[in-house]
Amino acid sequence: MAKAYHEALHPLGNLGIQVSMATLESPHIPAHWHDAMEILFCLNGEVRIHAEHDTLTLSHNQLIVFDSKEVHSIHSDSKLYMFLCIHVDKKLLSVYCPNLELYHIKCRPVPLDDPKAIQYIHLCQLAHELTRTNIKNASTRAMRSDGTALLMLADLIQYFSEYAPPETASGHGNRTIRELISYVNEHYTEKLSLEDAADYVGFSREYFCRFFKQHMGLTFLRYLNEVRISHAGRLLSSTDLSISEIMNTCGFTNQTIFNRLFKEIYGMTPRQARKTLSVS
Repeated sequence: MAKAYHEALHPLGNLGIQVSMATLESPHIPAHWHDAMEILFCLNGEVRIHAEHDTLTLSHNQLIVFDSKEVHSIHSDSKLYMFLCIHVDKKLLSVYCPNLELYHIKCRPVPLDDPKAIQYIHLCQLAHELTRTNIKNASTRAMRSDGTALLMLADLIQYFSEYAPPETASGHGNRTIRELISYVNEHYTEKLSLEDAADYVGFSREYFCRFFKQHMGLTFLRYLNEVRISHAGRLLSSTDLSISEIMNTCGFTNQTIFNRLFKEIYGMTPRQARKTLSVS
């Protein structure tokens, strides 16, 4: 995965809530998922996000929620993208809301004429207040932070959740996608083929291609190369390995594809990126 710097402002704690300020150091994070629910509040610039077949733009002072195990990817055109990040363990919150894990929370930016616009704006206001709280070095910061986060979660549960039985066809498909994401991240350095991935989940080649494109919005080979290029960007900025060594280490065998995809995602060739880093 692309490197992201997180500053934990206080421990996860018994409430199952962790608030942090984060700076995205790479413009692209390929599709991934978390066990915890994740709330992102944009503090500057804007990012493009793909989640649950939706592609959208998250702008300054907007927030988005990725539910537990929801697959999503992030791409930023900003050189330094900053956001407030809240991770929530839904299991621990069952003391307030029993069976919370059986509810799917979906919250995306909405237009002003949307029926849930007032509730969404209030959530963004709470996120802005939470940001200010965590900037202050006050002895009550953690308490105020958790209190505001709980208010946000209460609104999310009340206005942006729906009951989602665990054993559904959609749930099985999402579980398979998560298995594939983990598989790719364990084997991206190897000579990994489409047939290897299809065999891993027991699908025919043809069905696997349709399945992956339907759930991820891109082909398997495109996703595999995005994961590889994300790791290549990290190695380019954090090691002295040559560009050829990085290409081979990350599983690329075709330099033309490597250079083209690197420039598409990072806005410059690997050689230009290395020169930029050496100057800075």
